[in-house]
Amino acid sequence: MFQNDNIRLLLNIKDTNITFNEENWIQERNIKGINVKVFTGTLTYKPKACPKCGCVNDPSIVKDGFMTSRITWLRQSNTPTYLELKKQRFWCHECDERFIAHTSEVARNCHIAKQVKQSVLVEAADTISNKDLARRHCISDNTSRRIINRFMDDYFRRNRTKLAKHMCFVEIKSTKQADNQMSFIFSNEETHEVLGILPTRQLYKLREYFRQFSLKERSAVETIVVDMNAPYMTLVREMFPNAKVIIDRFHIIQLISRSLNKTRVQVMNTFNINRNNGEDKKEYRKLKSFWKLILKDFNEVDFINYRKQRLFKGKMVCDMDILDHLLSLDEDLTENYWVYQALLEASKENNIEMFHETITAERHQNISKYMQTSLNILLKNIAFIANTFHYKTRSNASLEGKNNRIKVIKRVSYGYRNFFNFRNRVMISFILKPGKPASLN
Repeated sequence: MFQNDNIRLLLNIKDTNITFNEENWIQERNIKGINVKVFTGTLTYKPKACPKCGCVNDPSIVKDGFMTSRITWLRQSNTPTYLELKKQRFWCHECDERFIAHTSEVARNCHIAKQVKQSVLVEAADTISNKDLARRHCISDNTSRRIINRFMDDYFRRNRTKLAKHMCFVEIKSTKQADNQMSFIFSNEETHEVLGILPTRQLYKLREYFRQFSLKERSAVETIVVDMNAPYMTLVREMFPNAKVIIDRFHIIQLISRSLNKTRVQVMNTFNINRNNGEDKKEYRKLKSFWKLILKDFNEVDFINYRKQRLFKGKMVCDMDILDHLLSLDEDLTENYWVYQALLEASKENNIEMFHETITAERHQNISKYMQTSLNILLKNIAFIANTFHYKTRSNASLEGKNNRIKVIKRVSYGYRNFFNFRNRVMISFILKPGKPASLN
């Protein structure tokens, strides 16, 4: 009895009907060319009734030998482990049917322990490939995929998607099965919970999806944070009558910073035409090397600390000196730079009047076509940007962070072909967070 308790503790077996022999309860074998550990146990008990006819066990049910099955178990000492379980067979004289003893440690007609399946689900939340996940548990990658898919199918049946008061909409790159390889993901902006991943970002498909929610549910949505994707504005207007559209601040800054950077590259290339001119070559290298300084907030530019710079003939210069020199190279670059800084300042202060005035100012004579395009886009969405400045704390930051994790999962898995396998793997990584209790039964 003492030995049985210790072995059950070692293998984390809760079923006391499983016992182990005094001798040869563990062996080392070679199965399919792999050295494994095999525990040998017996499952037997007195059944209360026949599962076929329901006859209460009196003298009508008798033992009828054993059936041995080899069950995949969790690794012990980093060695593949199996439980060779002799299951008692029973014979019911009332209905002349035979049945086999059942244990809670493994599902019926299955040869993989429940704790192995639970471990697969827990480790699926980590950023490892499906093949590595299967190899750790001595199962095939198709089996591990089926375990994840069955869990997620059951999860979606038991947990109906509910719309939140404050939501985030983002598009992600998924699989070739998705339209244009892009999918749609949305989340609760307050709790950061991912609410769903759809295989398409097309407007008519999104309409069809959100129509499954009642008008009362959709009317309860107050704010939705989006990027500058025009179909999202239409979707919110049609499907969420009371929701205010908030353009994510990051995308606003990204739009104007990319425009300024393209302008810098355009100016930089003008110094690369005459490759034999040494001075032009130096200016080209300066514009190329100090690109981050041009995009930096002017209030954060260092004008105190001096250090030697190779591109300035070893002179002691500060960041402000470098910036002044770069802006002196081209008037268009200077004009674009100060427009960019004015928009940055307005965004930092949440001043929509200053932001609008900067966009519509008539003094912009020398701005590049890139910056002009960006200003036109900002002017078109000025009403939504006003919401951005009003709801200061609302952003897509949490969902963009999750998008980064999705990219890591895809990269370590060398991509996914099937969208639903991809969706389930991503969703389980967000549902079963480390340290977050979850029921796997």
